[in-house]
Amino acid sequence: MANKLLLLLLLHASLFCDAQRAQNKRTILFVGAHPDDETAISEVLHKYAKSGNKVFIIIATDGKDGTRVTKIPAGDSLGTLRKAESACGCKALGVEPPIFLGIERLDTKIGTGKYFIEHQRFMDSLKVKIPLLNPNIIITAGPDGDTHHSEHIVAGATVTELLLAEGWVKKYPLYHFAWVKGTESVDDGGYVDDQYYNVKISFTTEDEKKAIEALNCYVTQYTAEELKQEAANKLKDTSNAIYFRKFVVKKGLKNDF
Repeated sequence: MANKLLLLLLLHASLFCDAQRAQNKRTILFVGAHPDDETAISEVLHKYAKSGNKVFIIIATDGKDGTRVTKIPAGDSLGTLRKAESACGCKALGVEPPIFLGIERLDTKIGTGKYFIEHQRFMDSLKVKIPLLNPNIIITAGPDGDTHHSEHIVAGATVTELLLAEGWVKKYPLYHFAWVKGTESVDDGGYVDDQYYNVKISFTTEDEKKAIEALNCYVTQYTAEELKQEAANKLKDTSNAIYFRKFVVKKGLKNDF
């Protein structure tokens, strides 16, 4: 009888621990403008996915108008390739397959009027997708757009705009990734003074290796030599951490600035 009671107690404790672990799992959503924007924080995405969290990637466009490897022409075929690259990268990181919203562009190169239409489509799509995914955390580019890329800036600003418009700031906590001054990137700018960081996410060598593996999926964006250099840059940075700024709105109405 005592042995049966002990077994029941152990089973109950095990089930309780499993339930606690399940409760501690989170849903994390990254929102980017292009297939490959997720590579900015690949190490962090892999870290959370490998520990059992659900990690989703939303990509606004299919990237059909942009490639850094000029021998590949712009157009639908390029968009198909870039979507496949993103799927490959997400698989390497162990995150969910990317969700593409089919937005044409997020800048005025398509004409101001059409840009407004596409921006609204992006807003409307996020308004539907975010509640369906119900993320505990949203991550996107900050006001610098990662590398001052206009579509990155618009993507991040649109997420922020939506949370403000719908009263979702607390419901879906938003974090902008923030670069340390001197980080090797496409642009020398785009850094944030360290007094404004409020989250530091450390990652392991395993996370870094997976990020490099994922990076090798994006062959329309990098030459073989550039991929080697990007991998070398990652390995050279031994800090193994990425910083973030939480978007916070102070409530309360004052009658002066």
